[in-house]
Amino acid sequence: MTIPADLNGIDVAWANEALAERRGDASVEAVDVVNIGEGTGVFGEIAMATFTYDRDTDAPTSGVVKLPCVEPENLAVAHALGLYERELRFYEDIAPTTPLRIPERYYADRSDDGRFVLLLENMSAGYRVGDQVVGATTAEALAIVDALAPLHVAWWESPRLGALDWLPVPNAPAYMGAVPDIYRQGLPVLEADWADKVTPGSVDVARRLDPKFEALMHRTAEGPVTFAHSDTRLDNIFFPVSPADGVAFIDFQLVLRQRGAADIAYLVGTSMQIDAARNDWEPVLRRWHQHLVEGGISYSWDDCVQHYHEAALYYLCGAMSLIGSFDTGNERGAQLTHAYTTRVFDHAVTIGADQVLDTL
Repeated sequence: MTIPADLNGIDVAWANEALAERRGDASVEAVDVVNIGEGTGVFGEIAMATFTYDRDTDAPTSGVVKLPCVEPENLAVAHALGLYERELRFYEDIAPTTPLRIPERYYADRSDDGRFVLLLENMSAGYRVGDQVVGATTAEALAIVDALAPLHVAWWESPRLGALDWLPVPNAPAYMGAVPDIYRQGLPVLEADWADKVTPGSVDVARRLDPKFEALMHRTAEGPVTFAHSDTRLDNIFFPVSPADGVAFIDFQLVLRQRGAADIAYLVGTSMQIDAARNDWEPVLRRWHQHLVEGGISYSWDDCVQHYHEAALYYLCGAMSLIGSFDTGNERGAQLTHAYTTRVFDHAVTIGADQVLDTL
């Protein structure tokens, strides 16, 4: 099959090929495609495709289509870090046995020139997607932790991680070659345009981190390691309509072999409402730690907090990338950038994450 160059390529001919193993004798006779990724998908084009068949069938009537992003700077970073290959390999190697609720994969393909396409289950009927601009409540954050912890327990210091040669570590050469530059490109923008928007002390913390950023990256790559989602922001999380169903997760382009505490620091720092994060970050972290202990993991609370602080400081690079490097798209992209940046800096400052710099 030809991989679509953009969302215009999601047509009847492509749909019939992609759904060939699911549609039986039915044929797709019409496809409606709506872009749903504007302001949310930094590294990809995302659309909802609705399929009309020529007869009754049990085949999917809709699905989510993912293609590479079109913004040149974002695309260059995506290829340098292998983001698309990671998500494809996740669905091939990890999805069949993962404890996470994730969308079913209907179709996937890739090409030698870096293009890819994914057609995934549309979960909108039974779930509501989180909204990072609005932010998560403490109750929502606890529900996310309850759903996420079994993944971390299942892969905690597992020898199986070594067989996943496609799964990088936080200080992999590609990361060391790209992320520090991204951080430093954002620093003058933070100083010039954001100093009056972020929590007092934020710029000072960012400046202190600058000369030690590489050292922090190496520190966060130390153990104990597990399989981490690494992009646990609210736009990638679905909450069930029925209490009987669990929280679901999407977007596996950034999965890493790293500390599980990083997933919790990223969730709280980027997606919890500021007051909730200030008041309840520790109960959220304790809930996650409790899951580990109950799962038979030996991991001290002091180490857990230390690793959380290191991750909270490292994730300032995400804010720097948004304000200094990437095309954030439309108005919602700008709102997301503001929410992400102000939250992650407030969290690092208010928990005193910069104290870890004295140990680097």
